[in-house]
Amino acid sequence: MTTELELKFLISSDAAEQLPALASQIAKIVQTDENKLLNAYFDTSDNWFRQHDFGLRSREKNRQFEQTIKLAGKHHGALQMRPEYNVSCDGVIPQLAAFPAKIWPEQTDLSQLQQNLIELFRTDFNRKRWLLQLEDGTEIELVYDLGQVIVADKTQPISELELELISGDAKHLFVLARHLIRHLPLRTGWLSKAARGYQLFNGQQLNLPADIGKNLLQQVTALQQAETCFLQQQSTPALQFCSQALTALAGAVHHIEALQQWHDVAMALAEMVKDDGQVLASEQYNLLLLAVSEYLFATT
Repeated sequence: MTTELELKFLISSDAAEQLPALASQIAKIVQTDENKLLNAYFDTSDNWFRQHDFGLRSREKNRQFEQTIKLAGKHHGALQMRPEYNVSCDGVIPQLAAFPAKIWPEQTDLSQLQQNLIELFRTDFNRKRWLLQLEDGTEIELVYDLGQVIVADKTQPISELELELISGDAKHLFVLARHLIRHLPLRTGWLSKAARGYQLFNGQQLNLPADIGKNLLQQVTALQQAETCFLQQQSTPALQFCSQALTALAGAVHHIEALQQWHDVAMALAEMVKDDGQVLASEQYNLLLLAVSEYLFATT
């Protein structure tokens, strides 16, 4: 088992061309490669895996297959942490018995679950990867994915940047992310490829949160959900919710010494976003989300 620790951002293909040059300003590029990744996601007709917050995928790379199951994890703003198991396999259909028995809930009928598997959607993309090494030996994988989420005849574009800690000190993830945000038009990625695939498969739109929440994690999660609603639907209510969530976030960071410097920024953003959705693509907004993510990671 490994625990995936990564920051995810949305980025344009033009901006992505600048990634190696910018990354090399603060880290050494020790390896680079490019591959086509073909990914199939599976569940059952009653969404057993989705109900248990599991993600099941098979991947073909260089004519070799690997199956992956991701378990329930944590989502701190831009930061995503999920335990995952990776096992080689013979083909596109995952073989559930190959995963460790301890991961399954008690009384899971594994053979029945295997029989009920259906392929829901695919995420096929070209991946450019740069392995970065910092002076203290920390290694970070910088990847850019360009492709599509595919459900039958429906598609959505993929153009994403991921920063994943391979080994060493996680603080360097945030240092690198801040450097990139200050030089490139990045947006914090909230929905995973799998979540977008489920949305497309089910023909569903994302709904605004029921409420803003009472603590920092709840508030930043509600804010990012509302931001994603705006990106998908361009709705005024989503911007109004973002304004309210930013105001609540400002109140929360005011009482946290490590984040107090962001109070005035959050208040200013809360006012501006009411009339301008482009605020959600601004450097200050995404640096605010990153600062909250780093604090949550350090304290939870």
